[in-house]
Amino acid sequence: MKKKFFFISLFLCFVYSYAQHKSYTYTAHISLEQAIYINSEIVEGRTLFFEKQAAKKPLMFQKTKVRLGELNRIANNLSKFIVSVQKEVNKERVLFELLEQGFYRDLIFKPNGKLTKKGGDLKVKIDSLYDCALGVNVHKLSQLDNFTYKHFKTDTDYYDYDENKLDYFHYTFYDKSNYGMMMAMNYLLLDVKLFQLLYYGTIMSY
Repeated sequence: MKKKFFFISLFLCFVYSYAQHKSYTYTAHISLEQAIYINSEIVEGRTLFFEKQAAKKPLMFQKTKVRLGELNRIANNLSKFIVSVQKEVNKERVLFELLEQGFYRDLIFKPNGKLTKKGGDLKVKIDSLYDCALGVNVHKLSQLDNFTYKHFKTDTDYYDYDENKLDYFHYTFYDKSNYGMMMAMNYLLLDVKLFQLLYYGTIMSY
């Protein structure tokens, strides 16, 4: 009887722990999505405000409007691409492990570790944002440069905890489980929105 009670208790503890893990996982995912949504809304609001300012003083904001338009075009293009990759599968299937293993990994990486066509497209779009970010930072502000180098420079070497060298994509998508890659894509999406807001913050101060 005691042994039976022990196994029942052990099973209930496992179920509780699993439920708690899923709860934390879902909460983290939802919080990140909310942050992306809020930042996207703020970017749209800042864009409308800037366009109104530029309309009032077209000569003053002419060059900035061109640079900002190019930055937003490339950043929004990258954002849409990431979202399109995310929409390849219902996110709840990822969260509750109902998706075949390696689904997201195989979208980005070949079996030999190199990038797939879709992974290559992602690299091109990130590189385009990196080049554009350098070009729009005409005042050479360190906060913009630092953010750009840290988040969008794909030809930088990174290292894991064991000091093994990794490239940008194997570092960004270090956890190649479906959940890990989905969250990494969300963080990349949030980085794009944060950079847009960071740039707005600098141009509005000049």
